[in-house]
Amino acid sequence: MRDNQFSRQQNTKTPEELWRERVESVLGKDYVQKILAFGEDLDINEFKKFNERIQNFIRERTEGITSSRLRKVYDLIKKAKNISELLYTIPYLAYMVGREESKRRKEALGELYVVLKEAIEKAENDKHVKNIQKFTEALVAYQKFYGKD
Repeated sequence: MRDNQFSRQQNTKTPEELWRERVESVLGKDYVQKILAFGEDLDINEFKKFNERIQNFIRERTEGITSSRLRKVYDLIKKAKNISELLYTIPYLAYMVGREESKRRKEALGELYVVLKEAIEKAENDKHVKNIQKFTEALVAYQKFYGKD
């Protein structure tokens, strides 16, 4: 009985792990590196492929992430002048996810949280900050394009 219970506990994934798996299935396992190189630092063909993945990511989540919510996230990220300031957006993102009551919205925001948190935590210089800002701007643009609000 105890071994079975321990085995079940080992197989239980956290919401964050599940969100990461879904993110990787759409954006690819290398999404953090692509975000940190977003824009001019990506080969044109890699950029086109990743841009298509971003569109799919947002298209599948338009019901869960409103444009106003995404805009708030973008505004915070856009104001960051350096990595330290960008790191302060992570708790705000976690708060947004935590206070959401709708399961669908919580899942969509959780996936967005994972994407941005992991990119922000891996950022090492001002170029990465700018590329995260460009990536977030692209999310807002595609949300406006595909969203219903």
